Amino acid sequence: MSPGGEPDWLKILRQRERSSGLFAKSDEPEAGPAEAEASPPTAAPPPSPYPVSPPSPPASAEVPPPVSPAPPAVQPPAAGPLDVSGMIAAAGMPLVGGPGHTAEQRRRLRTRGVLLATGGLILALGAILGLKILGLSPISNAEWLVAAVVTGVVQMLVWYVPHQYLDEQIGWDTHYTYVPMLAGAALLTLYMYLAVEPAARLLLLMSWFVGLLFTAGLAGFVEVTVLSGAMAAGYLVAARLLAARGLLPSFAFEVIVAGAFFGICVYAGMVFQRLLRERAEARHLRQELTEQALTDPLTGLPNRREFERIMVSELDRIRRYGGACTVAMIDVDYFKNYNDTLGHPAGDALLRELASVITLQMRQSDFFARYGGEEFALVMVNTPGLDALEVIERLRIHIATHRFPDEEIQPAKSLTISAGLACFPDNGSTYEELISHADQALYVAKSRGRNRVCGP
Repeated sequence: MSPGGEPDWLKILRQRERSSGLFAKSDEPEAGPAEAEASPPTAAPPPSPYPVSPPSPPASAEVPPPVSPAPPAVQPPAAGPLDVSGMIAAAGMPLVGGPGHTAEQRRRLRTRGVLLATGGLILALGAILGLKILGLSPISNAEWLVAAVVTGVVQMLVWYVPHQYLDEQIGWDTHYTYVPMLAGAALLTLYMYLAVEPAARLLLLMSWFVGLLFTAGLAGFVEVTVLSGAMAAGYLVAARLLAARGLLPSFAFEVIVAGAFFGICVYAGMVFQRLLRERAEARHLRQELTEQALTDPLTGLPNRREFERIMVSELDRIRRYGGACTVAMIDVDYFKNYNDTLGHPAGDALLRELASVITLQMRQSDFFARYGGEEFALVMVNTPGLDALEVIERLRIHIATHRFPDEEIQPAKSLTISAGLACFPDNGSTYEELISHADQALYVAKSRGRNRVCGP
């Protein structure tokens, strides 16, 4: 939830709209990195965006009057599942996988990886220094110092890029693997040239596989092959320079070593490709499980669990920043009669169409969910009780006049709803109290003949 008091589900609905392409880019709310700091807390709830209309006629009227113009609403995809991964990301919740992380999470992961790689390069420099002390490497103090300075400068640049979010602008390196790995290959090539000792060069060459572990699940066959090819080429460059100085007994042997190294890396690329595919499948499975946990499979609406979470979050927001909200419990009248007469498939189709009709009447900031069975729940943010009563009354009339399939079998010859309302903080201070009050108001509406709205 943003410090400015914007509800979590408002971000969620905006993400759903962007992913569905349901409104023009010019209609999207502007946001930026300083959005949270720029929005001061509100001391009082803003006026309801719902238009206030004269009281609706009684439910007993023969022909309900035309529906008042509904408030501007955006229709999310009624038949498809929610874009839960986008919802979670928009709400700032962590997801597993590179693209699913927030920018801040990606920055932390990538800078941490660069620091770990820097530690490995420092160990390599230490090994070269140890060889010099033992007299196994002709490297001079000046050469070693130059290598240490170059390592520090290169790794600082590699670390600076994700630390300043500049890696988000590198389109060809989505996971920020090419840049640090190529930098590592260049530094290892420098170390191999300085080490001279064949055993040391082979040890440095094998350290490349340790670096590849940092790309597991991010790089596939092509990436590993290209990067390892660059590493093998760097090894041959170092070997050629050493041969020109007369410090290598046989350059042909070094070519064989580089070829064997590259062949092993190609096989490793096949393994990495499989890891990449399995990781993508696991991420897709987690997304499906998340959608199932938060979404009603019949209507595609959020389910009761997600409704409770959003409702509790909204109440916390109001306690902190002020305001009001109203919860409405909506129940289909005589749904059992419809279901028993036409069968469960017809009843399911009716609930899907009803969910779509109600969704069309919602504002962007409202949160609508299937509570269970033929019962739905609606949270109207920053809407006091009287305004909410008029809104739900208009909704009741709209549903009564909407033509549903085979609705003539119902006792009222049309499909109708009853609704009970509860307002925070007037009717309760907790989620349980508000739901209980709204349920009692719904029971009153049922007991008074159905097709009516009661409360708050």
